[in-house]
Amino acid sequence: MSFFKSKDKGQEITETIEQARQAHEEGRTVFVSRLRIDYSGSGASSSPEAADLIEGVEREGWTLSHVSESVYADSITQMTCIFHRGQP
Repeated sequence: MSFFKSKDKGQEITETIEQARQAHEEGRTVFVSRLRIDYSGSGASSSPEAADLIEGVEREGWTLSHVSESVYADSITQMTCIFHRGQP
């Protein structure tokens, strides 16, 4: 499972994609990743970081099967993504 905070999302997304690649090579059937998103300052509800994460993990042979969001009191959203190999 991967979990990262907002300090350097580009590097953390790259590391998450590498973890997804490794899990796939190990024959794992499920990969879970968590992404923290701060919507409070942007005024928008889109997340390019989420798209980068999902696209990158899917390029490693995973299929996104479930997404869940949790919002904390400080306006930070945690997005949990569950991926399966092939079709879930």
